[in-house]
Amino acid sequence: MGPNCQETVVHIAIIGKGKVGSALGARLASAGHEVAYGSRTPEDHTGSVSQTEAVQGAELVIIAIPGTAVLSTLEGIGGDVLADRIVLDISAAFTPDMALAYPNDSVARRVQARFPRARVVKSLNTMNVSIMVDPLASLPQATVFVSGDNQDAKAAVKGLLADLGWTTESILDLGGVASATATEHAAPLFFATYMALQTMRFNIAITR
Repeated sequence: MGPNCQETVVHIAIIGKGKVGSALGARLASAGHEVAYGSRTPEDHTGSVSQTEAVQGAELVIIAIPGTAVLSTLEGIGGDVLADRIVLDISAAFTPDMALAYPNDSVARRVQARFPRARVVKSLNTMNVSIMVDPLASLPQATVFVSGDNQDAKAAVKGLLADLGWTTESILDLGGVASATATEHAAPLFFATYMALQTMRFNIAITR
């Protein structure tokens, strides 16, 4: 492990084995954590188990699926299974025409309201996956935001962010889960910037 890595092994369930889930899982596994992938159809995905089985064996659950599918997916897993677990929501929710699916609200806040016994944290949703897992490789500076009501859950997520390469100075805690509305609503800015630059190799940086 690198100098920023946690010494404690975290048992992590990743819901979604697309590009984002696979990249995060590989990076966190290389940092020494135990990673299980949960799938609705584990028989079709090598190395996956059912979503419920993955969550049952985890301390921390990473939601790496489209934001509009998050609530129904977690409903299928069940509130009792999610109870007391840290749920790291990295999703973005859009309508088919790419408008915000939850204007003036967020996926994270809705998840916390629906599953009050879970400890929901929002992070990593303002950037492309290449920045998530290697933030400072080619960017002189970058900022990752963290939102959540539970301080211990946020501390655990910040530890994982360090394992992904984020420095302490680059992590900005915005406060409670209600602040996730702000970062989820940064999505139009992200896409406008992408169209202007024609690359997703960029990130928001807060300087002061």
